[in-house]
Amino acid sequence: MCFRESSLKHFFMNPLKKLASEAGLYGLPSILGRLINYALVPLHTTVFFPDQFGDITELYAYMAFLNIAYTFGMETAFFRFSNKNKSVNYYNYSFSAVLLLSIVFSSLILLNAASLYNYFQINPNTRIIEILVAILFIDAIVAIPLAQLRLASKAKKFATVRMSSILLSVIFNYSFLWFFPLLADKGYIDWPNQYPMDVRFVFWANLLANAAMILLLFKDFLKIKIGWNNKIMLDLFAYSAPILLMGLAGMMVENFDKLVFEALLPANFYTKYTAEEAFGIYGATVKLSIFMALAVQAFRYAGEPFFFSTAADKNAPSLFAKVLYYFVWLSLIIWLGVSLNADLIGQLFLRGAVYREALYLVPILLFGKLLFGMYINISIWFKLTDRTVYGIYISVVGAIVIIAADLLLIPAFGYLGASIASVLGYGAMLLYGYFSGQKYYPIPYPIKKIVGNIFITALIIASYYMFKPANELINYILGMVLSAVFTLIVYLRERKHIFSDKE
Repeated sequence: MCFRESSLKHFFMNPLKKLASEAGLYGLPSILGRLINYALVPLHTTVFFPDQFGDITELYAYMAFLNIAYTFGMETAFFRFSNKNKSVNYYNYSFSAVLLLSIVFSSLILLNAASLYNYFQINPNTRIIEILVAILFIDAIVAIPLAQLRLASKAKKFATVRMSSILLSVIFNYSFLWFFPLLADKGYIDWPNQYPMDVRFVFWANLLANAAMILLLFKDFLKIKIGWNNKIMLDLFAYSAPILLMGLAGMMVENFDKLVFEALLPANFYTKYTAEEAFGIYGATVKLSIFMALAVQAFRYAGEPFFFSTAADKNAPSLFAKVLYYFVWLSLIIWLGVSLNADLIGQLFLRGAVYREALYLVPILLFGKLLFGMYINISIWFKLTDRTVYGIYISVVGAIVIIAADLLLIPAFGYLGASIASVLGYGAMLLYGYFSGQKYYPIPYPIKKIVGNIFITALIIASYYMFKPANELINYILGMVLSAVFTLIVYLRERKHIFSDKE
């Protein structure tokens, strides 16, 4: 495919600049915020044992599933119908639906709190279940107001709300787990300062930070009028139900390993630590895939409204192909940069030496996220054509693949098997999504170029790991130099074609 066709140049110029700009505005706070939030990793790997870190990882994995259930795919439905029919105020109806669902799900969880405390072996006096329910409820009710900001291209306000919550989360974590214990140690205040720390402080910090979003969106909440219209609600739920099932299946791909790792790992698989500790180490290593996850998240925030708003243009398929091409290039820069500097990044962020046992997994975990990002990109076809049922099919296939892979590979290879399973699951979703999409909404993706670029990058990473210098300092310097050179080469090669008006 030629990306410099004159017939497309004017179409490409403004839409791509708009997408890049909005991805930057949505992505920058997300990236900065998540990086700031990543400052919690050194803290948590200092004050918690690996098994405690595993407990936190497991609880957040379950919350990821519940987050999807609470919002029920209403964000995507809101985008779809708001663009399709501007005469109806879908903002009010979408919020009303999410509010109702949040009340129902929260009530069900609270009614079964005693059983949940027993299942997770948590002391009921910690009130962790109630705290998690409050977090989930707030996350859900702010979803539609935040979606409205995205639809209205109010990226700065969106960024302010998200950044404020993340910054407060970090501040509260450091206050509860470091500053207050320090003051208590000096006798200034009465505060628990035993090692290891109580994990409930992590969830309290999350709740307080989430509550700040309600205050920042207070005026947006005042504009909402709770309402119900049977036909409109039926349309919203009919469209969003497949999105919900797709999200749950997709979350299964992302988190199934975290739910079953300890149960599947054979006794004494690792001689130096227990299954609980091994899970904590794996969970900390997965955190290093945050850099790829950030790129995917930024794209999701900006991409969905962008695709819906440009879908009517006759040249949209060619534009979408170009978007994927450059998204993959950005992802490859991240993949190579983080993989070649994993030892340095691990040294900086994973404070306990035990947490750095599995850094060799980083390239595999990042590659899985890269495939997921590509899937998010190509999956827009079934949302644009109202064939959201394919989202279910694709996600279920991915879930089946990863469940089977985890069941086979974790007992045989431990957390290496879990990492490979994630690649297989995301890869299955990408392939199914691509081939089914070409049938109903053909997009001329430059597959040969994309696959070739991925292969070359993988070859560089594999070669580096095979011949990595034993000297720590040389390893750090070489990793940074090679990453910079790779980025420069990509920039010099592609800069003339991205947003240029010239052929």
